[in-house]
Amino acid sequence: MDIIELVHNTALLIALLALYQVLISRRLPHSRNGQLIFGLLFGLAAIIGMIDPVVHSPGIIFDGRSIIMAIAGYIGGPLVAGVSAVTASLYRLWLGGGGAPVGTAVILVSAAIGVLFFYIRKRQGNRLGPLSLFGFGLLVQLLMLALYTQLPGEAGWQVIDAIGANILLFYPLATMLIALLFQDYEEQERDKQMLHQLAYRDPVSGLPNRSALLAELKHCLDTDDGEQQQQALCLLNIDRFKRLNDARGHIIGDALLHAVGQRLIPLLGSNTLLARLSADEFACLLKSGASEGRIRELTTAIHDTFNRPLSVGADEFDLTVSVGVTTLPLSENDEPGEVMRRADTALHHAKRGGGNQSVHFAPGMAKHAENQLQLERELRHAIEADELRLFLQSQLNGEGRIIGAEALVRWQHPQRGLIPPGLFIPLAEESDLIVIIDTWVFTETCRLLTSSPLAHSELRLSVNISPRHFYQPGFSRWVRDTLASYGVDPRRLTLEITEGLLIENLSETAAKMQALSALGLRFSVDDFGTGYSSLAYLKQLPIHELKIDKVFIQDAPNDPTLVESILAVASHMQLDVVAEGVETPAHAELLRCRHRVYQQGYLYGKPVAAAEWLQNLPQGTR
Repeated sequence: MDIIELVHNTALLIALLALYQVLISRRLPHSRNGQLIFGLLFGLAAIIGMIDPVVHSPGIIFDGRSIIMAIAGYIGGPLVAGVSAVTASLYRLWLGGGGAPVGTAVILVSAAIGVLFFYIRKRQGNRLGPLSLFGFGLLVQLLMLALYTQLPGEAGWQVIDAIGANILLFYPLATMLIALLFQDYEEQERDKQMLHQLAYRDPVSGLPNRSALLAELKHCLDTDDGEQQQQALCLLNIDRFKRLNDARGHIIGDALLHAVGQRLIPLLGSNTLLARLSADEFACLLKSGASEGRIRELTTAIHDTFNRPLSVGADEFDLTVSVGVTTLPLSENDEPGEVMRRADTALHHAKRGGGNQSVHFAPGMAKHAENQLQLERELRHAIEADELRLFLQSQLNGEGRIIGAEALVRWQHPQRGLIPPGLFIPLAEESDLIVIIDTWVFTETCRLLTSSPLAHSELRLSVNISPRHFYQPGFSRWVRDTLASYGVDPRRLTLEITEGLLIENLSETAAKMQALSALGLRFSVDDFGTGYSSLAYLKQLPIHELKIDKVFIQDAPNDPTLVESILAVASHMQLDVVAEGVETPAHAELLRCRHRVYQQGYLYGKPVAAAEWLQNLPQGTR
């Protein structure tokens, strides 16, 4: 009968094992409510075993509760063991009989030993081997048999004599096998969780990643029944994060991204998902209640929270973010990819507007984005089809004599006509196209300098160099080789660079500029005063010229303060100055008497095709 009882109780535990697999897949055993439920199930299994036990004598019964209680403690820990032990003990006391106190003690001791081995298992990496588990089961059964000696009269010794050998032979083995099965299921679940973490969690911030966001977006769209409250997606991009990441390194950058996530979490409600999508891009999904007021409240809070510096170690960082917003669903056929595209389009508009702002998606933006994509395709074709044209705009000295020109690029589109740079250069700067265009302009300028009538003149030409091109590997060598292949005197070329380029990586920038300056090339800081003006880099780098942005020149006749300040700096540091945007005699008169100031602007002529500019050159300047 004891073997049949063993099989009976083992079958109960196997059934519990299957249920445990279902519950653990839903992570219930890891929650307090889940543990309470699981404890009750173990207690119920013990009760079922006691309903049809081996009856030795009236009031003295025998069943497999020792295995059930030990496994409850070993797998579930104190809470599961406590609930199951109390449940089973109450039932055993209700049954009554002379063996009730000992039967209850067996329940409590077995559960306690299970809890003891639960903690031993935790210290051993959540797994015990077969031999240890066999010892665990043997200890439980030995203590159970020891408790049997406390049964009234000789009943305990009679039970031990009748079934003791079978208990010690089979029950520890059954305990070991069942514990191993439970362990295997737990390990599998820890692995399905690790994979889930890798697939749906960002390792840097600990937040859900792009895959998790897309899955949640799909769920939101699939469950929308037309009556659900409006939802919204906000994409957040940290302004100028790449510059900071390059300057301080990826360790600081990753720590800062984690800090950004922690700064955003308190702003969100319980029904909002925060995710990190890529290097410096986050997303907030409002899964309900996304009214215009709620969206405005959230975006305002996002911008406001970054008014306070973020601390990472001993450093503090002042950050701003750009936000693109779209609501969903916009139609019955709305899809996650479309939602992401709309929010991303709005985000790009926020970035193009200077950053540190929120932009809501509007249908016209999609058309604009499509136009930009088409324009990029056509621009790639334009480079291959030789549709680019070199234009020149004269630069004059104080006496009105042409001393050189700035080389500019225009796009001669076969259908759209002449396209100004403002429409395609920003587009090119977002991709590798700017490097190709830069290369073309520089090469054409070199060709022009060695052609008639410039080959024997002293006129200088200025060429804009984008940061993306400047930091290309081998840039300095390419410049040197191009100059040599055309036989250009480097002293007749000025490379115009932006202030932003100068602070990207000062050591690398200085090394490249020093190498090129040693060849005789001149450097001009373009749009000086509009970016990150610093006297420090003017002293550290081989800069020969400052180019005052036309914005300052436009207002100079009314308020010359800024222009006067820039001219004073240039004079003190013995730098040449080019003032662009000279459009009126008042502009010219203000600058004419200044030290080493050259003028460029519509007053002296608009940019024209290189051939036309050469043809119109005064005889004395050739």
